[in-house]
Amino acid sequence: MSEPFDFEAFVAGTQLARRTVYVYRIDNRDEILRLQADHDRLPDASGDEREATENPRRALADRIAALREEMEASRQGFVIRTITPDELATIQSDDTDVYDQLAIQSVEPKLTAEQWRRVADVVGLAQWSVLVADANDLIRSKVAVPDFSPSVSMTLSPRASSQN
Repeated sequence: MSEPFDFEAFVAGTQLARRTVYVYRIDNRDEILRLQADHDRLPDASGDEREATENPRRALADRIAALREEMEASRQGFVIRTITPDELATIQSDDTDVYDQLAIQSVEPKLTAEQWRRVADVVGLAQWSVLVADANDLIRSKVAVPDFSPSVSMTLSPRASSQN
């Protein structure tokens, strides 16, 4: 016979779905794309690397790598969560905007609506749009349960008799 349902344990042990969203304090995407296009237009210099002439493709590749590294070092993550049905009613009201929504969703660091507004102001519309889209996707996401069945490799190679 199964144990009786412990409602309090269920409530205490349940956590809303979470996701980490990222913004970059230094956004080098446009420069990286421009340099990548320049790099791709140059012919492949497959000569002897001991030659004294500088390889322009290598110089561009190095610059792209440095810009990516600088951008990655500036990455800031924000943990957000999905919302409850009551919170959905709140964010759908005419008195609530996207900054209020993110204040409700923010977990770590816990930001106010005004702080989210300041984040939007400093990261710009392109990054802000992606962050808001990720927050909305989390709200609309469906529960996906991983496949707990034995892996294909285990199925194809049966266990030894001592493992059964």
